[in-house]
Amino acid sequence: MDEGDIVSAAVNAATGQPGIPDHPDLQRLLAYWCRQRGDRAFPRRQDIDPVDLCFMLNRIALTEIHDHDPRVGADTSEPRPVGATPIYRFRVVGTWWRELTGQELTGFWSDRMPSQSVSDITVSFYRTMTTLRRPLFDRRNAWIDERRFDYQIMIMPLSEDGQRISMIMTGIGPRDA
Repeated sequence: MDEGDIVSAAVNAATGQPGIPDHPDLQRLLAYWCRQRGDRAFPRRQDIDPVDLCFMLNRIALTEIHDHDPRVGADTSEPRPVGATPIYRFRVVGTWWRELTGQELTGFWSDRMPSQSVSDITVSFYRTMTTLRRPLFDRRNAWIDERRFDYQIMIMPLSEDGQRISMIMTGIGPRDA
C-alpha cells in the first residue's frame, strides 16, 4: 500500500476532496485502517486490535450503528423505515473526552447526549461518512468550560459483512497535547 492509496481513502469534510488529516496520529490511524481492510471495502471490528492503537487509545471511540432502536424491546424493534436516520450507541469512548468534559459518554445513545447541538453535529458527521462510505476527517474548535480546544477528528467505517457499515471508529488528534 502506498501513500496514494491512503490519501484516496479519506475525505476532507471541509473541502469534500480526498486527503489525509494533518495530525500524525490520525495519519497513522488511517494507514492502519487501510492495512486492516486489505482488499475489502472496510475492516471488521475484529480486525482492529486495541494493542495496535496504544499510541492513541485514549482518543479512540467505537460507535455502533443500529437500524432499529434496541431499547424499545424485542417485540417492537422493527427495522426503521428506509431513509430513517439510524440510531448510534457509543460502545466505548476513550478517556481523553471524559478528562476534557468531565462526562463519561461510553454507553450513551446519540439521541440522549448531554447537548443537543453536539448530538446534531455528531449524527450529521456520521451520516455524511456512511453516505460517502469512506473515512471522513475535519478540524474542530470547541469551547468547554471556558477553554478552547482545537483538534482534528476522523471517523472510519467498519463492517462485519463487507457491505453494511455497522460501526464507526473515531480518532481525535488534539492540536495541543
